[in-house]
Amino acid sequence: MLYINKKTDMKMGEERRNFPRVDISFPVECELLPERKKIFYTVTKNLSVEGAKILTEEFFPKNSILRINLNLINEMVIAKTKVVWCNKEPYSERYQIGLYFLEINRKNKDKLKTLIDKVFHS
Repeated sequence: MLYINKKTDMKMGEERRNFPRVDISFPVECELLPERKKIFYTVTKNLSVEGAKILTEEFFPKNSILRINLNLINEMVIAKTKVVWCNKEPYSERYQIGLYFLEINRKNKDKLKTLIDKVFHS
């Protein structure tokens, strides 16, 4: 499943992030660290080279650590992430979680940057 929505209606100064974030949906395998007992599967809602927004069925407290395997069209990106926020979706039993990439190797970061640049500038 792949969904792309480029945000083009933002006003100058609205975006506080250092890198572009694109609304794009990719499958993700997540593992709660350090226990490694809880593995769940979800999708991204948006993505940048510094982090991602994902959907989950349960609440994760701020600063929780997750290892993610992000399945980009025929390529896997692995990263250690930190939950920076977790909000319940209105009228739903799901949560949106903002993740910050704590550890991601240069090769994986370059894969993300290439993909995001293609989407953002197409």
